[in-house]
Formats: sequence, C-alpha cells, structure tokens
Amino acid sequence: MASRYDLLLPPEYISRLTRDINHATERVYITALVVLSDEATRELIAAIEHASKRGVDVSIAMDIYFTYREEKVTAPKGYSLHGHLKRMRETKKRLEHSGAKVRWLSQFGTFLFSRRTHIKWSVIDSTVYSFGGTNLYAESIHQNTDYIFRVKDKLLANQMAAEHQRVIRTDKAGHGYRSHLFGTAEHRVLVDGGNMFDSIIYRHALQYAEEASRVVYVSQYCPSGKLAYFLKRNPTNEIYFNSHKSLRDRISRTLAHISMLLNGVENSYQKSRYLHAKFMIFEMPDGQTIAITGSHNFVGAGGALGNREVALETTDPAIINCLYRFLDEHIKEASGDATP
Repeated sequence: MASRYDLLLPPEYISRLTRDINHATERVYITALVVLSDEATRELIAAIEHASKRGVDVSIAMDIYFTYREEKVTAPKGYSLHGHLKRMRETKKRLEHSGAKVRWLSQFGTFLFSRRTHIKWSVIDSTVYSFGGTNLYAESIHQNTDYIFRVKDKLLANQMAAEHQRVIRTDKAGHGYRSHLFGTAEHRVLVDGGNMFDSIIYRHALQYAEEASRVVYVSQYCPSGKLAYFLKRNPTNEIYFNSHKSLRDRISRTLAHISMLLNGVENSYQKSRYLHAKFMIFEMPDGQTIAITGSHNFVGAGGALGNREVALETTDPAIINCLYRFLDEHIKEASGDATP
C-alpha cells in the first residue's frame, strides 16, 4: 500500500513534530534554514533535549546567516550584534549540553549568498516531514502562508537521513555535491546539493513549464528569465507571488519590483498575509498532472548561487489534490479578501 502524504499547516506541523520527537527511539534529524528558540518552538526544543538525553541520535543543522538574520529581526529592540550572537550560541549550547549534535551550515560559501542551505526536513525514526517551506521559529509558524508534508515511510526516512548526513559532511569539507534524484516514478525526491549552476529542481520546472498545457505557479518571488517566458505566454496559467510591497527590507523590495517590471508577469496573489509556500502544478498535454513542491522558490538565481534545496516531484493525485485545495483555501482571493 502506498504511503500517505498529509499536508500540515505550520502550527499543526510543530505540534505533530513535537509529539513524534517525544516518542522517538532511533533518530531525530532536522535541517532548516532557520531554527530559533522562541515562544512557538519552546516545547519543540525541550522535546529535542529530552530525546537526546534518553539516547536518541539527535542531529540539528541550520543555516548560520539566515538564522542570525531572523534572530536579529525578531529579537527585542536594542539588541546588539553581541546580543544576537549570544542568543544563537545559547540555543546551540543548550542542545549540545543535552547530547545533540548541532551544525551551523553554509559557513564556507564563495560569498555571502552562495551555498545557502534552504532545505527543510525533519526525520523522526521512520517519519519524514518535508516538501514545504516552514521554518522552525515563530514568524514562520504564525505569520506565513505555508505548509509541510508528513509521511511515514521507512525507506524514504533512511534516504532522507542519508541526505542529512551528506549535507553536513560536505558542508564541513567546504563544498557541495551534484544535484540528483531518488525514489519512484510516482514520488521522486529532487535534491540540490550546493554546487553553483546545478539545480535539478529548477531544470525540471523549466522542462515541464515549457511542455505543459497549463501551469499553476506559487512562490515567494516573481518568476524570472526563461521560466517567466514560459509562464506568461499562456493566459490560462495561474501565477501567485508576493508583491514587492510586502517584503520587509528595502533591497528585497527594490529587486522584486525590478524583477516584476522586467519580466512582465501578472501576479494573481492579492492577500496581505506573506506567501511562503512553493509549488508548481503542470497539466500536461497527455492528460498527466505533475507537481513539484518543496523549498525551492523556482528562481534561477538560487540554482546559480548553489543553494541547497529539496523538493518532491509527484504524479500522486492525492498529493496534487492537497495542493489544489491549499491553493483554493489559502492563496486564491475570496470575497472580501482583497488588500486595500
């Protein structure tokens, strides 16, 4: 019998993840762009500590730059650089004191934005949480439109655990590895390993977008380059991304506005809540429907810079229906939802 993939909204993800960690007996492997100890993750951090103390193999990996950036944004006003770093070190030391292995990732990129670790996955014994965009801190959990998938599958858990260890191992060595895929024809996991100009996720998105009869595009960011060309040539395609006005820093707003003007893509996302989900659905001429869902924003620059990413490519109707339902309930504009 095929494994069931459940789409979870961020608060349910944290609740289910915490519960699974409290019952873990074998392993707790977590990789995320951001892991912070705050009011939303307090019980989760405690569960990780308790699991480690009772002998479970615990390994936590997170991107050092973006964890610092989000800590800086969410910290109380008046915190200095020293204060931000102190809070980050205290969380790390607290987990390590319990016996957990904690790794700051992406310390050895060619420059600041290269080889960032944008992956989100949690492997708890035989259960995998991944293929969405939710990070482990309050803003991501309570303020973003996002999700994660949960699936109980021993083989997949072993494969994802191996990828987790590979990310840490190659990061320690200061290099990435070739993007690749594994899985079945129905469920294929795509992994970008951190090599510059090598994104299997973006390549597959381009290929399907070029061939598809109709595409649904959901991302934080405006599509650009060749992908934008493929998307805007078909007026039946649906494209959803954040307006540049919703981005919180001036540089991001400026770059997003320029990208939208240059690429001429019409945006259908009208809600005020920040859109952090990332998926594409491709309705193909032969009647097949394919979805790619995960951490990748489908922006070419991410692949060029060598970001580490993960995505699920699937033809499973149950998963695709979950994405369509999420689109209808959380992304499409309903009566009275328009932003003034």
